[in-house]
Amino acid sequence: MNERKTILRTVRLSESSARSLQKEAADAGTTVNALINSIVSRHFNWDERVEQFGFVAVPKSVFMSLIEGLDDKTLARIGREVVPASYEEMAEFWFQDSTPDKILDAISLRFRFNTSMRATITKEGDVYTVVLRHDLGPKWSIVAESAARELTKRYFHVKPRISRGESIVTGRFKVNPRNSPT
Repeated sequence: MNERKTILRTVRLSESSARSLQKEAADAGTTVNALINSIVSRHFNWDERVEQFGFVAVPKSVFMSLIEGLDDKTLARIGREVVPASYEEMAEFWFQDSTPDKILDAISLRFRFNTSMRATITKEGDVYTVVLRHDLGPKWSIVAESAARELTKRYFHVKPRISRGESIVTGRFKVNPRNSPT
């Protein structure tokens, strides 16, 4: 929603909502208008989509307890088998396309609105760099690494160089122009 053309709308808010918006905008160092635009953008670009897709919201502590209770082999299997299928499904659902670029778009969208995870995907020439940051603990890095390896193998037909830390997974891979997704 990075449109340059704007339109003026008048919206009635309760006094408490207006005060809350003013405080949150001030705390974030932005304007109420920018905050409202961000909220509306999140609704159309994320909230509405996850509701349609069928995401389940659980407290972070519950999610992390579930992850911590699994052994490394099971976590790697989930990353290899479950996560790629989930991104394929998201890409098909949201974009009606599961080509490599749309898989990357689904990953970007998934991470864009998640406060526990961030993804940065860059492409310079035929080299991709994917950086996944999270605050879900070192066990989640096992899932993320395994998923990154499988997605790269499945969609780009290459073996990535991956480094894994407690809260970050970085993958780099070079795409053969013959196998390029673009």
